[in-house]
Amino acid sequence: MRLFDHFPQDKAVCPICGTNDDKPCFLMPIDETGDDRICEAQPTHAECLRDHADQFRLNRDAGIVYVLVANQLREEKNADPDQKEE
Repeated sequence: MRLFDHFPQDKAVCPICGTNDDKPCFLMPIDETGDDRICEAQPTHAECLRDHADQFRLNRDAGIVYVLVANQLREEKNADPDQKEE
């Protein structure tokens, strides 16, 4: 896995935190988007994987490791600190 020093500043956002903060990232392959040699990928902050390691799960039947990403996590990260609750 290649680690990039900067997150791309286009419209891409990290699938875990929902931001495009300029932090080291890697390209996470997207299922069913390519062949054996090339595929589409989503920039993902390396820090997000490390910080959310407690949310990793293994599905033995499917043979996959996945991460639970709750909408609440994104909402907290993108919350407006000046916004008041009603």
